[in-house]
Amino acid sequence: MFITLNELEFPSHIVFRLSMFQTPIKLPVFLPKILQRLLFCLMAGGLMLLFVASPTEDNDMPANFKPFPCFMDADDDNTDDSIIRLEDVLRADVKPTQGKNIFFHETSCHPPGSKYIMNLTARQACSIESAALHNPNFEVFVLFASPTYLPGAERPKLPLIEALQSYENVHLRQLNIWRYSKGTPAEEWVNKGDLFDSSYLKEHVSDYLRMLSLYRFGGVYLDIDVVVLRSMENIPLNYVGAEEPGALCNAVFSLDSTGIGHEIAELCLKDFQENFNGQGYISNGPSLVMGVTKKVCNSTSIEEIVAEQRNCNGFQVFNTTAFYPIPWPAWRRFVEPQYLNETLEQTKDSYLIHLWNKVSYEMKFKKGDDTAYGKYAQEHCPKVNAAADEYF
Repeated sequence: MFITLNELEFPSHIVFRLSMFQTPIKLPVFLPKILQRLLFCLMAGGLMLLFVASPTEDNDMPANFKPFPCFMDADDDNTDDSIIRLEDVLRADVKPTQGKNIFFHETSCHPPGSKYIMNLTARQACSIESAALHNPNFEVFVLFASPTYLPGAERPKLPLIEALQSYENVHLRQLNIWRYSKGTPAEEWVNKGDLFDSSYLKEHVSDYLRMLSLYRFGGVYLDIDVVVLRSMENIPLNYVGAEEPGALCNAVFSLDSTGIGHEIAELCLKDFQENFNGQGYISNGPSLVMGVTKKVCNSTSIEEIVAEQRNCNGFQVFNTTAFYPIPWPAWRRFVEPQYLNETLEQTKDSYLIHLWNKVSYEMKFKKGDDTAYGKYAQEHCPKVNAAADEYF
């Protein structure tokens, strides 16, 4: 007779991490409980060494960090010539430059053993191309939080990725969350592992990383479901925008690498740690940015700040026209032909549009349709539009 791990009273996070890899560990039921626990600890320790023993730069991984399998380094000793691992953003020859960056983050969970090959959607690729096309003097970094690969010479090419790689200012990279956090105000907090207990892991890792990228390098963060309509290079760094008069959104967030921008990034990281709520969908994102903005603007009213389009000590708060001219409940205006002219008129003064992927992701848009999104794709991401299949 055997007893499984779930029948023992071990910490749930240990069992969860092992169960993700479907590790079949069974212990003889006749062993005394203390020996069962000891045997389990020895086996679990050996398994966890497999997850954390990946090579690190100058042994820079902290000894006390709590690993989470999705975001660990892949094995550098890859012998599969058919795949090419993305470079780490901190180890690559081309790194972000202070302030002249546009960041996109992809935070889906892919354990190292999965050998995940990049699979951007046409909409995501359109977001990236539109940013690179209209901002040639900015370096566009697409950062993957999980180990990610490109197909090698023996595998079919990915037309959307090739379209993006034709831009000299587009850089596809991966990052290691613990290494990326090292030397920042959030280093010790990330090592404790609270972030990975989130009920909205993908979203909260994204909320965290956008603040961390802006803290480390400065520049502009964009959600990967936007379409950039014109250059953003001439907007002074340090801004955020309203999605409605009384609410800000962090899908577009810009901070400089020095001065007030760096101070705001540090305030955001501090707030994220002190008030992290793994059960609240927007608690660590839009709500956090609104709280920090109130402090910087010395105001209790977001609506008042937005109405006045305040520049708070060098931090600009834009109204809805800048980034969110179409509110999320009306997202279908982008993809239904009857709204074409009205939507183009509403967005003519905007820097970009936000497609609200949270509510629109299930709907496929036919390429070339006479819709606002169809027009945006043809004009603002022409290479991706040409490379895409029938639907976006």
